[in-house]
Amino acid sequence: MVKNLIDWQEIYDKSAAFHIYLTARGRGKTDTKAWQFLEEITESDANFVWIRRRWHDSLDCSKPYFQQLIYKFCQKTGLRYNSFEVTEKGVFYHEERRIYFADLFSFQRFRGQIGRVSFKEIVFEEAIPIDGEFLSLHKKTELKTEQWMFKDLIESFTKRKDKDGKEYYLKTKITFLGNPYIWSAWLLDTFSKNLFNLKKLAEKKKEKQDNSGVLEQVKDEVGTEWLLYINLIEGEEDPHSRSLQEKTNPFLVNWDDFMISLYTSSGRLKKYQIEHAIQDFFFCELGEREKNPKYFFMHFSKNNKEIDNQLLNYCFSLEEKAKSKLPFCVVKEKEKLMNQWVNMLKEGELYFTDFRSRDWFLEQLK
Repeated sequence: MVKNLIDWQEIYDKSAAFHIYLTARGRGKTDTKAWQFLEEITESDANFVWIRRRWHDSLDCSKPYFQQLIYKFCQKTGLRYNSFEVTEKGVFYHEERRIYFADLFSFQRFRGQIGRVSFKEIVFEEAIPIDGEFLSLHKKTELKTEQWMFKDLIESFTKRKDKDGKEYYLKTKITFLGNPYIWSAWLLDTFSKNLFNLKKLAEKKKEKQDNSGVLEQVKDEVGTEWLLYINLIEGEEDPHSRSLQEKTNPFLVNWDDFMISLYTSSGRLKKYQIEHAIQDFFFCELGEREKNPKYFFMHFSKNNKEIDNQLLNYCFSLEEKAKSKLPFCVVKEKEKLMNQWVNMLKEGELYFTDFRSRDWFLEQLK
């Protein structure tokens, strides 16, 4: 019974603009959050958004889920079931839509209404944008990645204009409900200095069947508060959870043996030297030169050192060379270079210091 004893209400009520929850399926995070929304729409005039990804779960999945949950909700509260209506557009209470359904790639269907509605909270259920280019939307000649769509969506829900045309942002809480394989989500960069330690601590708690999980609250560079909760204890199987099992996501592959922290136990940045660039990453040497040096990949956005303007950039094609913003580019044979890196992995010479670079490497192997 220990699996069902997470105190979600206490965690959900903590103050932070962004909440991220990574737990196994069947731990109750979705049921608790959806139940909370039902309580709020029957007691106040608050509005909410419930978003899924179109990757493994259609927009229609939200409809049967809420229909079943509302039936249980009415049984417990004594409210009339016909006070609610659930459609593909959302949950209606007394004929007024209060919970809006959307997915990350086709929210345009009700975008025109967004400017007239204020939302108290946006929930991304199984919709954490990860660093994978395979999730993209082709529109004419443009390639819009999931990260781009996510940013555009957040601005649509939160950005407003006053009578004078001046932009301002609503204080809308944004919550992500995801699973523990999503370590390559760019929004986890806020916790980058301590992410490895939090994951290891959560793994130790799982081994001891300690159900408390790991919770971290931090502020980013502009002062926005973020909350991350990790609990790796397996959940209970149910039909809804089984239907969401991702079968084709390459990010599910466990390559944690090749991960190494770029930060010391005290939170200081280890010494590293940038050797060259490759696509959106730097190839770096970790620490001082030794007999058996260690190397790693780092995404451009993670680097806080000044870059030599003579830095060499490896490209796999002429198209990459043409698009590169770095002036000194050399086209390398991809298969030969990948074979060299794989040998370095097997010899314990190559590591990944963040999940973004690891998952990029997995994509190159395919």
